[in-house]
Amino acid sequence: MDLCLEQLRQVVGGEVNFGSLPPREGELVPIQRIVTDSRRVEAGDLFLALSGPNHDGANFATEAFSRGAAGVMVGDRSIEPWAGSFTLNVPDTMLALWQLAAWHRNRFSGQVVGITGSVGKTTTREMVGAALMAAGRVAKSPENFNNHIGVPLSLLGAHAGDDYVVIELGANARGELDGLTRLAAPDVGVVTCVADAHLGTFGGWDKVLEAKRELLTALGPDNCAVVCGDDARLRRAAQACRAEAVTFGRDAGCDIVAEEITTDCGRLQFRVDQTHYKLPVWGRHHLGPALAAIAVCRVFGLDDQLVAQSLANFESAPMRCEVIQAGLVTVINDAYNASPTAMRAALELLCEVETSGRRIVVCGDMLELGEYSVDLHSTLGREIVTKSGGDLLIACGQYARHVAQGALEAGMPSEHVTAYDDPQHAAAHLCQLIRPADVLLVKGSRSLAMERVVAALLETPLAAPEMAA
Repeated sequence: MDLCLEQLRQVVGGEVNFGSLPPREGELVPIQRIVTDSRRVEAGDLFLALSGPNHDGANFATEAFSRGAAGVMVGDRSIEPWAGSFTLNVPDTMLALWQLAAWHRNRFSGQVVGITGSVGKTTTREMVGAALMAAGRVAKSPENFNNHIGVPLSLLGAHAGDDYVVIELGANARGELDGLTRLAAPDVGVVTCVADAHLGTFGGWDKVLEAKRELLTALGPDNCAVVCGDDARLRRAAQACRAEAVTFGRDAGCDIVAEEITTDCGRLQFRVDQTHYKLPVWGRHHLGPALAAIAVCRVFGLDDQLVAQSLANFESAPMRCEVIQAGLVTVINDAYNASPTAMRAALELLCEVETSGRRIVVCGDMLELGEYSVDLHSTLGREIVTKSGGDLLIACGQYARHVAQGALEAGMPSEHVTAYDDPQHAAAHLCQLIRPADVLLVKGSRSLAMERVVAALLETPLAAPEMAA
């Protein structure tokens, strides 16, 4: 990024201290990036030492300097800068991060797309980014940088030469999305859907909808709102905001309507108006993100055929419906996260995969559902039988017994149902019962790290890796 120490101090204030040998450029010393994880510091970066209830980033200043940091920004701690480096003491490092991100956003002359929703944010972010590459340089939120730390860092990752920045906006409580939206100041705001993720932290369905409306409310008359028009509540919310509303979906009343939809062996195909789209993805649930990407590109005036060509080369993010052929076993690695809606989509995908073997579901808890947790996990157990045609179930986590009970109630034989507290125990059991031609779905909330099940399977002789799909 185009930033030097002098500009940094003008934006955030604070007191500069140089090491025994000041940088040759003095306060004009350039800063390559802003980094909050000392393990990711590279030469010329500024390490911003955030503090929280369980850690103090200032404790890692030495590691940052050893990795070549140009400087370290800290709060009220006294840190001795290394030779050739500097420290910048500010009253509040989190506030300084937001001030710097707002300053950088105001300098950016390209278009910003902000994306939120109960599910599908990351896939939509990746598809929008891939589609916009048909028209210029694109910067995107890295990984899951969608919270009060990740969003400002994502904005700071944009360069002057970028034409578009695609920012993922997440929230676990009311009010958070409003602040993030106002910081990102998107030209186009996208809401993928309103679903049953984070029901516990928001306090129910209506509160989830209110939270997602925060993005729409923050948009101005010169902005555009792109929303799923298949959800009547979301469509009404978009039409009531100050921005122009564009809807996408399967409903004939949407502005962007998908027709002739087919899925087969890792390829999603559909038509919008006169343009045919073919995406190398598994599962019909990818349709919403693809339509959102098409809608955003139309807002910016991009040619449909160019967008179709870009989406044809789309690559899914890891652990999101990632289908791999592990030796004699097909694995759907969807271990990144889970909610009832996302689980349902994964189960439908499992049902679509043709096999002469068994369909096996290894599922972990769906977290942040509050008072709805028991009922929704029981429902999951029933849907494993009714929606995926599952032959075997290995459930793990705090709510595993409720998932197991739901599957039993739906008719799955008791000898085909197992519940564990720990995914590692589930992995050991799976490796003993897996057979050639089996199809396996692995999914659960992030904190359970369900990818450990996939790793254990890949290490078994039967499932030695041969190829990826």
